[in-house]
Amino acid sequence: MNFVYELLRAGTTQANSDSGAEVARKINDNFKKVQNKFADVDKLIKEGVAADVPIGDETTAGIVKSSKSENKITIGGDGTMEVNSLNVNKLEQDDGDYIILDGNI
Repeated sequence: MNFVYELLRAGTTQANSDSGAEVARKINDNFKKVQNKFADVDKLIKEGVAADVPIGDETTAGIVKSSKSENKITIGGDGTMEVNSLNVNKLEQDDGDYIILDGNI
């Protein structure tokens, strides 16, 4: 979504700060821009237009895929995620910390 919010000026003097009326106008305008953008998206969804949603990574929000494999994440039907089996080789620890595996033998 490429639209620009009108930023508020919060300076240290009256000359470089927005008045209360100006702040209210900018907030209302910003909300109107968001409302219009969501209306545009809703219209596209109703028309069946496909959206190009990227695959998420460390810097980009996007879609993810569920997997039942070891060391992967399963996404349930309700949208919650759960770690499948986790291989001990994936565990990390800080220097000076120890992992003690007790098989109760």
